[in-house]
Amino acid sequence: MIISVMTRRITIYTAILLWLFAGDAYAMPDMKKAFSEVTFISSSQSEHSLNTHKGKVLLVFFGYTHCPDICPTTMLDIRKSLQDLGENAENVQPIFISVDYKRDTPEIIDNYVKFFDKRIIGLTGSEEMLGLASKSFKTSYALLDSKNTDNYLVEHSSNLFIIDRELVVRRIIPNGLPHSEITKTLKELLNID
Repeated sequence: MIISVMTRRITIYTAILLWLFAGDAYAMPDMKKAFSEVTFISSSQSEHSLNTHKGKVLLVFFGYTHCPDICPTTMLDIRKSLQDLGENAENVQPIFISVDYKRDTPEIIDNYVKFFDKRIIGLTGSEEMLGLASKSFKTSYALLDSKNTDNYLVEHSSNLFIIDRELVVRRIIPNGLPHSEITKTLKELLNID
């Protein structure tokens, strides 16, 4: 009898703790710092803040132009989704942020994104700014062996962030899902059938 009462109490306390902390465990990234404190560099060499896109649905992807697989396939998925939306794509702003601050100049990034679709904005930033953005987005990257060679790889998260018109992350699409998942979420956020 005493054991069953103790077991029940432990179960109740465990359930309460799980309930209290569950919100944090599955919370979307808090973008306040990324939108208010982080400035990127655009292809025109000017400072660029993500705040300027409030009112549009954003597709944000972190990568690098020398990426052999994940980045090009994600960029193609973004292009296909924009095509699927037709005229409604004007309410979407895709953004590619290069984390390879050593090699990816604004001009290189601009040529890279324009190859996939002229509507994609390519950005980069200082190591400090990319670190702040990475922390806000709860993503990561690392330049591998970049001190010893110019032909290094960059380890990076492969998620695509879909952010609503009020700059709130609504969905994170992991690499490998079909582009139709991106299109579906965009249609929901844009209230399109």
